[in-house]
Order: sequence, then structure tokens, then C-alpha cells
Amino acid sequence: MATEKAETDRIPVTLALSTIGYMERLVRQGTHGTSVPGVARTLIEEGIRNAIKDGLLSIRDIPRNNHHD
Repeated sequence: MATEKAETDRIPVTLALSTIGYMERLVRQGTHGTSVPGVARTLIEEGIRNAIKDGLLSIRDIPRNNHHD
């Protein structure tokens, strides 16, 4: 099990009100996180893992020190 935390950064995201409503429901259900940002993080990370699993992305595609612009 990894003991090192992943490097993180914050980015602004605009979402439809209906999407935020769905995330609030997941918060109430407690299935994907305890806050809307936590649910968003979980869903994004799950989506990236699925894209890697499905062969749409490769871990080698992204340089380790890549930052958004």
C-alpha cells in the first residue's frame, strides 16, 4: 500500500446545477464522499481509472510534473 500522498492542485470547475444536485444526493447517501468536492474528486478519479483500464489513457501519457494551464 502506498504511504506517499499524490501531488495535488486546485482547479476551478463549472458544473450544471443538476449535476451539483446529484452530487449532493450522493453526499447524503454517503457512497462517494462526505462533501460535494469529495464526491466530485471520487467520481473524477474513478473516471480516470476507468479510462486507463479501458485503454483510452495510459499512465505514461502524463508527465509527472504536468500542470494545467
